[in-house]
Amino acid sequence: MRRPWLHALLWAVFIETLVLWPSPPDVPQPFTIVGFDKMVHAAVFAVQAALVGRALRIDGRPWWPAMVGSIAFGAVTEWQQQFIPSRSMELDDLLADAIGAVVGLSVFAAWALRRRELHR
Repeated sequence: MRRPWLHALLWAVFIETLVLWPSPPDVPQPFTIVGFDKMVHAAVFAVQAALVGRALRIDGRPWWPAMVGSIAFGAVTEWQQQFIPSRSMELDDLLADAIGAVVGLSVFAAWALRRRELHR
């Protein structure tokens, strides 16, 4: 297995560990406009999408498989939570996952494109 795929897989296992944890710790709410929980969802899936983008080597290639895969993974993780006591499936969490995936993949794609231009 190539190292970029290993990184993406290990991050996915980390996400699954967080999702399947039966009684997660309470997340503090330091911000009143956007819940800290949603910011964590976005950040975690931004990293996931960037790692998948790196594994797929999207610099100059279609980005949509990484985007679709990351958002689908977010949907699966939300769906899984309905079967865990004290957890729930939330549309807002899926939306935060999707926004994080879009932002993470966009930043990674811009960085990869810039890097490729500098190495020409």
